[in-house]
Amino acid sequence: MQKYTKHLFIFSFLLSLASLYIIEKGGKEIYPFFSWKLFTSPSGNENQEQQYKIYAVVANDTLRLSCKSNGIYDENNVGLIVGFYGKRIEKNFQKRDDVRKIRIFIKSWHPEYHHLLLYKEIYNPRDLGKSSFTVTKKLISRL
Repeated sequence: MQKYTKHLFIFSFLLSLASLYIIEKGGKEIYPFFSWKLFTSPSGNENQEQQYKIYAVVANDTLRLSCKSNGIYDENNVGLIVGFYGKRIEKNFQKRDDVRKIRIFIKSWHPEYHHLLLYKEIYNPRDLGKSSFTVTKKLISRL
């Protein structure tokens, strides 16, 4: 394996440059190691993962808003913003201001939805892909 390290490094470096170029041109990331997400926020070794998600109430049903990118935000930014304000709202730290700020964010991200809910989803990342995979949802706040 050690004899291939030099080649793997060069291959990784070239893919990172290609990913950087594609992102600068407005495309999607093609190489997951480009932004080092797998090293900076791995969750496979944890027994419990928590994420904050926004749901919209549409015709007496709830619809989870996906972290899709738009012209302003990419998928990572959406997740970070929702997570940041989700934690603050859950801890009741300046809740009124934080709810107002996250509503402003959501209007720029998904302006078509008005009745919104903030949920905290808890799951075990080791169970991903298993038939017994469960997600526990906790309502944090109405937005």
